[in-house]
Parts: sequence; C-alpha cells; structure tokens
Amino acid sequence: MSGEIEVIRASEDQLGAILAIENASFTCPWSEESFRDAFASENVTIYAAERDGLLVGFSCMLVIGEEAEVLNIASAPASRRTGVGQSLLSQMLRDAAQRGVTAVYLEVRDANAAARALYRKNGFSEIGIRRNYYIKPRENAILMRKPLFPADKGHL
Repeated sequence: MSGEIEVIRASEDQLGAILAIENASFTCPWSEESFRDAFASENVTIYAAERDGLLVGFSCMLVIGEEAEVLNIASAPASRRTGVGQSLLSQMLRDAAQRGVTAVYLEVRDANAAARALYRKNGFSEIGIRRNYYIKPRENAILMRKPLFPADKGHL
C-alpha cells in the first residue's frame, strides 16, 4: 500500500468493485439493486476511495435538509487499517458541512470496536441503542451522532 488515498464520487462503472467489497465486508450486504437505487437518488452520494488506480473502499451518505446519515462505509479486506475508512469519513464530513448539514448520524454494530473507535475519534457520540437491529448474527446497533457547525467546512 504505497500510494495516496484519493476519495472521489463513485460512478456506476465501479459497481462491480463496490459489490465485491460490500460482500466481503458485511453478513447482510446491500444488493446490486440497492446500490443502483442509491446511485439514482439525488439525496445519496456514493464515494470511492482509490489507491494506485484501484478501488480500495467506498461509502454512502444520505443528506436530507440539515441532517445526514452515513449509510455504508467499507474497505477492501487487504486495505483495512491503512487509512481508507478515515479518508472516506473525512470526505463525507467535509461535504456534509459544505452542504449546511448540522448533524451526522450513523448506526454501527455493537461488536465493531474498530469502527466505533474511528467514529469517536472523529467526534461522534453514542446516543442510543437499537436492540437486535442486525441479523447474521443478531446484534444491537449503536446509534451515533456528530454535530457540525459552519466553521467545520474548512477544518474537517
């Protein structure tokens, strides 16, 4: 992993690589149809993280009014713990601030300690629990929130 990580808006041309990462990352992955719907939505932005011309991660963010939700974020197995997740999250937060978002929300598996640590490091607080939200395996979802302020536009 030598090259810099570049985060750009994903294109549907990258759907095959996105699906491969999705299927390698989650026990209940999104379907191809779900991703196509996300690409077609004016409220969802899909980001691609590339390194040396290869897709190494992706994320999806929903923005409605002044609120945003991180819908999905994943790194290719060989690229985990190399800054891909941080790069994707930072880009989403910058974009959200520039669009006037005042709060970003997400849900994360209770047992996903690495993701929870990443989110806490980036200013998210745990605000609630959705009991038995996830299946395969059955697990609670931790709800997290990060407030954004106009000054955040250039500082995230």
